[in-house]
Amino acid sequence: MPRIKRSEALAERVTYLYACALVTALYLFLPYGGYERMMEGKYHAFLALTLGYLAAMCAAAPLRRLRLTPPRICALAWLAFCALSALCSPYGTAALLGGPRRDGLLTLALYAAVFLLLSRHLRADRRLLYLAALSVTLCDALTLIQLAGRNPLWLYPEGLNYWDGDAAYPGFYAGTSGNIDFTAFLLALALCAFAAAIVRLRLFSLAPTAALTAWTLWRLDVAAAGVGFGFAAVWGLALLFPRRRRAMLTLSAALTLGALLLVFFWDGGGNETLSQAHRLLHGEFDPSFGTARLSIWRDCWTLARQRPLLGGGPGTLWLRGLEPLDWYQSGRVVPSEVTAAHNEYLHVLVDQGAFALLAYFALGAAALIRCFCAARSPRYAILGAALLCYAAAAWFSISTCITAPYVWMLVSLCDPDKNVRKFPQKTG
Repeated sequence: MPRIKRSEALAERVTYLYACALVTALYLFLPYGGYERMMEGKYHAFLALTLGYLAAMCAAAPLRRLRLTPPRICALAWLAFCALSALCSPYGTAALLGGPRRDGLLTLALYAAVFLLLSRHLRADRRLLYLAALSVTLCDALTLIQLAGRNPLWLYPEGLNYWDGDAAYPGFYAGTSGNIDFTAFLLALALCAFAAAIVRLRLFSLAPTAALTAWTLWRLDVAAAGVGFGFAAVWGLALLFPRRRRAMLTLSAALTLGALLLVFFWDGGGNETLSQAHRLLHGEFDPSFGTARLSIWRDCWTLARQRPLLGGGPGTLWLRGLEPLDWYQSGRVVPSEVTAAHNEYLHVLVDQGAFALLAYFALGAAALIRCFCAARSPRYAILGAALLCYAAAAWFSISTCITAPYVWMLVSLCDPDKNVRKFPQKTG
């Protein structure tokens, strides 16, 4: 075998092992110290895994010219604007490492490097899907045990459990990702991928995991995850039934219009999220809506207008003087620092600027367009379903090192160097 082919084969094996480690070792990793050290622990695990992968790739395959595709051009443009934002940031080196969420330029550069290498070398197959299902099942089981009031693996401080959230400590924590927003976000992405695999590939062996994940999401009751899954369920019909794409897109538009009319005319029947959406559609603005997200968005929009083109620098939002939020502990008010916009797109605008946001939007759009255009391949239907979920949930979510690697991996699989299809070509 020629030397170049041997190095390419080795690079593919190393990349495949890295992808397997992302969906198993990193996803299930629980740091010593429990949820109090989850962000720090996951970040260090991501760093160790990714730097090890990059070192292995440097040894496995010599650097070769990268074929530029629309997604890769968008990713490189996004990284370039992030670097320019960091260079022009008034916060100096803080833009390199980032704040409490570890979202500085160095972390963003790792995301881009992972995307470029995975898009070139990763050849996904069913085994990767089954490994993800195994990890998600374990996360589901842990979460449901915690929702029953137990404290397995001592992830909560001694004497506390899940239901002490927003009382003994701010927020709620469960599963292998810590904050339930992160846990539900990843579970929703996985559920969309599993559902698409069941429909397009007839992989009914994934049905128990999909059902357990759906039940876990229902119990967690995280609105952002529900919005993401609902959006994917409605607009993913054309991915599930590509031979009827025009009819499915028409049905999706009709379902969306029907949902908007329902929310407009119905007060939500006691559901807090639907009730707030109903009141917003009728022009009633309350900063406390969406767990105070509207208040945070308003303040972040003010910051974005101060530095619209390049932002304040990656990972610097927490330094820009946002008003802290209040939560209650034993009847007293405790201020909580705001470190994220609670909207990934707005966060990019505030931190990295409008140019970076346009490149980020273009990257996501290129990946989704590829999925819809190639939807006759089950590979792209599965990826597209998960990315639709992300596109909607990101309006209410926070990008962190706990969730972002999986989004970048999904996008990378939409842009392979070789259109290798290891899934059978069943279509709906």
